[in-house]
Amino acid sequence: MFEKVVVGVDGSDAGAAVVEAAARLSASTGAALVLVHVAELGHGRTAPTREAPGVGQELLAEAEAKVKQLGGAVVGVVDEEVGLRGPAGVLEDVALAQKADLIVVGTRGRGVWVGAVLGSVSQRLLHNPPCAVLVIPNHP
Repeated sequence: MFEKVVVGVDGSDAGAAVVEAAARLSASTGAALVLVHVAELGHGRTAPTREAPGVGQELLAEAEAKVKQLGGAVVGVVDEEVGLRGPAGVLEDVALAQKADLIVVGTRGRGVWVGAVLGSVSQRLLHNPPCAVLVIPNHP
């Protein structure tokens, strides 16, 4: 059913479940995975802080190793900096460029109120997705 899948990789504990779910999907269906890391800006005291150089590549290498360990197939990795449209916009752009038929992301479990105020990647992707979206919850 799914031939090419874009997978959001963020290095969090919840993100590990996303990578594992995508790897198992790939192993069972033969879907090709494109792993995507989007370096977000952090909140500094006086200005936004950037992710340290190489962090994204390290996270992507770890995710790729996990996918291969579980029998999945990785056909590409993308490490981008956040743009004006945020991480969700980067994932949408990659999905369109790769002609993906599924995007897999997770939730951070911030709760309804904080999620509504701050928003989340999964919520933004669900508003007008370029393809199907699978959201892996941040709880057992």
